[in-house]
Amino acid sequence: MKRRDFCKALGLSAVGGLLLPAGSAAAAQPVGHAVPDGTYPLPFLSILSNLDITHDFYYSESLFDHPATEYDHQLAFVTLGMVMAAFTAAVSIPQYWVNGSVGREANLAAAYELLGFGDARFYNYDIDTGKAGDYVGYSLARKRYIHNGKTRTLVALMLRGGGYGGEWASNVHTGSTSAHYGFTTPVAAVFASLKAYLAQIGQEGDPGELKLWIGGYSRGAIIANLLAAKALNALPQLEKANCFVYTFATPAALTAADQPDMQLDFDNNHKADGSLRVTWGESNIFNILSSGDLVTRVLPSDWGYHRNGNDRFLPATRNRTELADLDALGASYGPVPLEISSLATAEDATAVIRAVENFCGSKEIFHEKFEPAIMDMLQCAFIRTEDEVLYGKILSDEEIVLRLQSLSNMHQFDFWTIARSVWAASRMSRPILERFGQNVPLLAQQIIIPVLAVGLCYGIESNIVRIMAQYIVKLVSMRGELDSVLRAAYCHEGENYLALMEYYTPEEHGMVPFTRI
Repeated sequence: MKRRDFCKALGLSAVGGLLLPAGSAAAAQPVGHAVPDGTYPLPFLSILSNLDITHDFYYSESLFDHPATEYDHQLAFVTLGMVMAAFTAAVSIPQYWVNGSVGREANLAAAYELLGFGDARFYNYDIDTGKAGDYVGYSLARKRYIHNGKTRTLVALMLRGGGYGGEWASNVHTGSTSAHYGFTTPVAAVFASLKAYLAQIGQEGDPGELKLWIGGYSRGAIIANLLAAKALNALPQLEKANCFVYTFATPAALTAADQPDMQLDFDNNHKADGSLRVTWGESNIFNILSSGDLVTRVLPSDWGYHRNGNDRFLPATRNRTELADLDALGASYGPVPLEISSLATAEDATAVIRAVENFCGSKEIFHEKFEPAIMDMLQCAFIRTEDEVLYGKILSDEEIVLRLQSLSNMHQFDFWTIARSVWAASRMSRPILERFGQNVPLLAQQIIIPVLAVGLCYGIESNIVRIMAQYIVKLVSMRGELDSVLRAAYCHEGENYLALMEYYTPEEHGMVPFTRI
């Protein structure tokens, strides 16, 4: 397995346009190109190691020859490579706090170039990764070429679902209506960009056979899932058979009563009476889900939330031979191995989500009692200054107060309420940090007091605040002993999906979460 840092991909040369005869339109020239069938080393950020690494993925233009309603495991796997390339790139981490072009899209730009795509456009990759908001990072790229004697235009739309920092707060911004506000809101902007991009292609001449390739991971996955429905419902130039949609580690955002413009083949795994189908119905939307992944259980199906298209659950396993093979794969992807044998089973994830359901009671109670606090606690976990990133600075109490005053929902608290919470959080932080042992991660030291202080400001019981803070710190720093919650949360790592997709065949996918023995 190779490991290398990637610099920002170079743009397409404009020299060809300068050589056109007078009156010719540069836009009429081919954009992108077909590439030979073969394996391509796509780069992605490993959250485990905070390094850019590569993995080989097979790609062929023929992957788009069949109707999109036919599941294609090779196409699904290379889509996984693309959506992991869409994560923020490690080369940009030293400029974490900077607004502007700092190379966060470098891995995806390189992947597009490797696969022959041109005219790549990146959206929301230039925002300070400590900023919270209901937006999403995404990109568009295309290629026009002759395939089997016919002109084909292939448009790729990949949505970012990892390495995005403060955008995490939007994942818990469920809102006051039944639809998940933080997931549904960004769809409009992505749809507008896609519509404009397709319109430009149409103005350049006959695109021939128009194919759309959509992919997303985690947050990006559910927005891709909703966007695919909206695009097919609203754009007549798109055909379902030519719209290939693969999402990974996908949460849920809608009930059956929500926003019909964002629904297509909704909850396709179940019949109208709620019973499970014997086999998958036809759809062009495929959601690839790890059976032990906690994120895929949110918002809960017990509350009526589902996804568009077909859910295909990858097995969790307790089979010793399979675990040994999966651990070997998990160790092959980078310098920090993912021990898949330590991760959650389907039953573990079910137990955790049911505990969460019992604790919250309903989405409405969660929204009213916990949502603003958790949003601000998460934003605290990602706001970083240059001194914190490069020089390991730990903020003073006075600086923490100023930071908390800048958060999205904290304007309701006066200075003295925040200051008292910071003082109390400082005392609470010591036993939490001691649980890490002698080698306390610097990131844990930097964020623990701000995160605790936010929860205390909102008046959440101190024992609950302590538990919430512990999990946030462990998840962000990727350190700490694995209990049932963390074992289910770590199933969400990209390396787990890589291993499961490589190891299990489509015949071993399930329509509901399950564990092999």
